[in-house]
Amino acid sequence: MGNSLVFKIGADFKQFRSAMENVEKSMVRAGKKMKNVGKSMTTSLTAPIALIGGLAIKTFADFEQEMAKVKAVSGATASEFDALSASAKSLGASTRFTASEVAALQLNYSKLGFAPEEINKVTAATLDLALATGEDLAQSALVAANTLRGLGLDASEMGRVTDVMAASFSSSGLDLEKFQESMKLVAPTARATGRSLEETTAMLSVLADNGISGSIAGTQLNRVFIDLNKKGLSLNDAMAKVAGSSNKLGEATKLVGDRGAKALLIMSGQTGAMDKLNMAYNDSSGAAKDMAAIMDNTLQGAMLIGLAVYLIQQRL
Repeated sequence: MGNSLVFKIGADFKQFRSAMENVEKSMVRAGKKMKNVGKSMTTSLTAPIALIGGLAIKTFADFEQEMAKVKAVSGATASEFDALSASAKSLGASTRFTASEVAALQLNYSKLGFAPEEINKVTAATLDLALATGEDLAQSALVAANTLRGLGLDASEMGRVTDVMAASFSSSGLDLEKFQESMKLVAPTARATGRSLEETTAMLSVLADNGISGSIAGTQLNRVFIDLNKKGLSLNDAMAKVAGSSNKLGEATKLVGDRGAKALLIMSGQTGAMDKLNMAYNDSSGAAKDMAAIMDNTLQGAMLIGLAVYLIQQRL
């Protein structure tokens, strides 16, 4: 009985020790796994954090450099520069454009001769235009600025300019390049003959929809304005003459010459379309902002705005 008990106890102890050794081995293996998981988590988390941190530092450096250029080129006073800097940060946090991109836009306007207070009036509208149309920001600024100046409008009317541009690009064959090439040629004569931005853009839209765009449209419409002004004849009267003629091309050529005849011929047959577009463009207030909001109401837009806000908070 005694030997039997000793044997049983010994056997039980051996089994217990073996079980404990297995537990210990399992714990060691689990510890190694947890260590590997920890390393993996460290790599997975610290790398992106370090990347974002580095991006924040670079973004701040880029912003600081762009704003230094703005100050140098614009000749802004201390208070004017503070206003420009605050505007760039604010727009950088509320749009998908970074503060550095807004600062670069301010620099472009400075180079175009806009005063600091004018720059603050035109920046937000230009951002809306670029986002709404998907066009390059610097190019959008150049075209909008040239249109504003060419038609003799005040900087406070930049929203009107960008709204009409955005509306025309979404409702006709015009785009930024075509609009630019046409408007740079016709804007001075449109201004001199009392044509509004909306009316002129409606004419260019109809011409673009009928296969005449860019510099050709600008040249032809420019000729129409000049020749009719020489004759003391209104555009409406000229279009009525062409529309009522049995030889429409001949009448158009007689009124505005070879270089303007095609444009006058097209417009005389599209008066209803022009009137409709003119009315639409006169009622386009907020078009660029509304279109930009639609573009930002996406996952990509939310992510870009969120990143911009984070970078602003970290460094700016």
